[in-house]
Amino acid sequence: MWTLLSLWLAASSILAQWHFIPKEIFQGQIFPVTIQFLSPFTHPKQIRFSMDNGRNVKLIFSNTPVRHDDLYYYKTFYFKMLAAQAKLPTIHIQIDTLFATLPGKEIHATPLKAPKDFCHVLAKKLQLIKHEEVQYNANYNLVVLKLSSILGNLEDFHLPWAKKEKVKELDLSFPKTSAIYYAIVPATLSQLHFSYFNTEKREFRTLRFDIHVKDETVSTQSDIKPAQDKYHLLKLILLGVTGGILLALGIFKRSFLGFLFGVGMLAYMGYMLMPMQKICVKKGSRIYILPTRNSTAFAILPHSKIFLKLNEVDGYAKIKLSNDKIGWVKDEDICKD
Repeated sequence: MWTLLSLWLAASSILAQWHFIPKEIFQGQIFPVTIQFLSPFTHPKQIRFSMDNGRNVKLIFSNTPVRHDDLYYYKTFYFKMLAAQAKLPTIHIQIDTLFATLPGKEIHATPLKAPKDFCHVLAKKLQLIKHEEVQYNANYNLVVLKLSSILGNLEDFHLPWAKKEKVKELDLSFPKTSAIYYAIVPATLSQLHFSYFNTEKREFRTLRFDIHVKDETVSTQSDIKPAQDKYHLLKLILLGVTGGILLALGIFKRSFLGFLFGVGMLAYMGYMLMPMQKICVKKGSRIYILPTRNSTAFAILPHSKIFLKLNEVDGYAKIKLSNDKIGWVKDEDICKD
């Protein structure tokens, strides 16, 4: 025991080494690295790791358990390759009261010959869980994708056809990752396809799906940025004039039906002139594209907020967001006070 301890104190810097580094790494890839080290203690109480002096790599995950065989301990870390040339960080190992240092190591990325529809994701596996499409305006549609991957850099997901795009709700339940991606794409596209690089098979694979803008999008209310009602004033004038004429005829000709229709039309005009109701939506509430159970949420409120209520359908309230965008919230997410 004392002999082993003396060896540790005399040559602690060489008791740790790089055990596994992938032979081929690609820029943007999340990859595992395993280190190997000795311990003079049969049952160490504490093993800690710290890092410094890395370059163009990002530590993604380090909560893997330390493995042990008859002689060595092993620890695996997952990094993301950020550039063509990089350096793994120096790793400092503390085992109870003793220390060892593993110097960093230079690595480089193998270039990819990516196809034009490359979505910038490299993963052991990438899945399109579901997708939804709604009309954005006359020229564009909003496409929302729910993605899942194993060892995938979903934060970099990109469609070359997107006018605007954003990745939200990124979940790193390592090694699985998931995300919601939405993009504004030309309405002329009837199908979308994108390729990702499969890091296990070392090849590009293509996912594709047809774009189906749902009829309910137009018929119920879910344009993300609806056009202003150009005929709103004309409708009010027609309702007022027609309602006034029917009311007058009902009175002078003693027509109960005419009087009733006149009152009804004037009442509806009054309803259209009423200011929109304002509602408070709770912090953490999800805002959905459509008022349906399987609809995709495209935003989560960071704090409670007041919105204009435009409509309500089957337990959902239609609200007006910033920049004239429209969304739906569940009735249970509306503040009660």
